[in-house]
Amino acid sequence: MKNKLKLKEIVVAAMISVIMGVVFTFIDSMYQPIQALLGPLGGDSIGGLYYVSALLSIYIIRKPGSALMGSLFTGIVNLLLGSPYGIHIIIASALQGIGVEIVMAITRYKKYNFVTMALSSLLAALLVTCRDYFIFGLDLYAGMIPLMLLVRAVSAVILGAILSIGLGKALNATGVLRGFAINSEE
Repeated sequence: MKNKLKLKEIVVAAMISVIMGVVFTFIDSMYQPIQALLGPLGGDSIGGLYYVSALLSIYIIRKPGSALMGSLFTGIVNLLLGSPYGIHIIIASALQGIGVEIVMAITRYKKYNFVTMALSSLLAALLVTCRDYFIFGLDLYAGMIPLMLLVRAVSAVILGAILSIGLGKALNATGVLRGFAINSEE
């Protein structure tokens, strides 16, 4: 079956996830101070970084399930490294991966351009924002929600989609991704 994940694809997704889990642990340590200093918009401004594990996995592997797998693996690593968000990080990871998978499924996993990656990142951000609204009390900021959504959207596109595309292309340029679907650029 062409869309079945190969062992090397799972291993690469796991490697990306471990690296991103460590990066997320560092981001977690910055997120709270930034939010304390700049309010909710400060935290929202770096939120797009959290979508990289799902986006980079799908950008490189280009098969169903790779975004969800990458995102969940990262969430587990982040949780094991002591994420201050506890089990909620797994919920966020699942929502991020599902958001990316939905957009990619609509394109039948055939388009990996800026627009598709940006839409994937935006849907992931929207799903996580819905969780945040109920779990972390975003309703307390009712008047700020439109601005928060805008900041989250910009962050999702720049720090999520654009960064993931850039990282994917940079990794591919080194030759370490020979034999991966990223080499069949449209």
